[in-house]
Amino acid sequence: MTRPDQRRSARKDSTMSTAPFGRRGLLLGTGGLLASGVLAACSSEPAPPAAPPTGTPAEQPVPAQTTEQFARIIPEINETVLAADEARDADGLAPRVSGSAAEFRKAAYEMIEKAEEWAEQLRVPGTELIVPMTSVSAEFPRVAIALVEDSVEDGVPYFVALRQEKATAEYTTWGWAQQAVGVEMPTVPNAAVGAEPLDREAEGLLMAPAKALALYASVLSNGDSKDPDDLLAPNPFQTATHENIQGERSELNQGVEWDEAATIHERYSVDEDEFVGLRTEDGGAIVMATLRSTRRVKVKDGATMRYAEDNEYTKVIGTKEFTSEYVREYGTHVALHIPSKDAGGQVQPIAASQIAVGASGE
Repeated sequence: MTRPDQRRSARKDSTMSTAPFGRRGLLLGTGGLLASGVLAACSSEPAPPAAPPTGTPAEQPVPAQTTEQFARIIPEINETVLAADEARDADGLAPRVSGSAAEFRKAAYEMIEKAEEWAEQLRVPGTELIVPMTSVSAEFPRVAIALVEDSVEDGVPYFVALRQEKATAEYTTWGWAQQAVGVEMPTVPNAAVGAEPLDREAEGLLMAPAKALALYASVLSNGDSKDPDDLLAPNPFQTATHENIQGERSELNQGVEWDEAATIHERYSVDEDEFVGLRTEDGGAIVMATLRSTRRVKVKDGATMRYAEDNEYTKVIGTKEFTSEYVREYGTHVALHIPSKDAGGQVQPIAASQIAVGASGE
């Protein structure tokens, strides 16, 4: 959905920005190489991947999707979301947008009704396909991932999760995550060859995808102490999240006696209903999933936390003053690269997009 560009703190309107998102290349294996320069700020046109020298041998599985399908589906997703955003009509997202992407958009529209400022967080992938990541499974549901240009000129690409429930159903997306800057991208199989789809418990990796996602959620919630073996690589979203929480904590308790200080904590959890995983060229995996989080400020008994002026959160809640708690809820789509067990290394978060979906307090 969107990056967390505007998380308001308790004392003043501080801005959270995941500015470290940027344009590094995704490599395409088995038949072509997408040079990292096409994702650089120079905004040159992406070179199409070279066709494999021969067709896929008959005894090998054939990709369940084609580049032509991707080239049709991606613009339809963009058109659908833009039309729904303009009308503020979540029902208009079907059939191309489903799951948490539709749920989060509906929540965002409801917030916009109370504070128009929230319209700024409505972001969407563009229409131009950069790299299609096809899968070779003949079983349903079928899954795929597409790397897509931003809808904003000179913007940052998105990883888009795609899913087809049955042969007669349209491909839908349940989420998109914006690519991170300064992070090495893995090599993926050429679309003409396709990638092995993986489940949450896939073997042959540094750790199963379910464990990698749980680790990421735990570190986002509680810091690096939850990763004693240093299995999670540094990443812009984690850095920005922790810096924002620490900044808000400092602002909350500036000039406040220790026994009157408010506490703040954000807890992330993994949505078990949404997942896509594809094997990379080197035997690792790219996985996408949905995280949900609640950031809760608890006010000490007898104390009051108040804003001097309304902001987009207090407009949604209907008050600037809190004597018990102040709560904000978010939805986040993420992509991780998990190396193979033989290669070792660290789990590398490679993309994240977050959207505010609710606020409450008393």
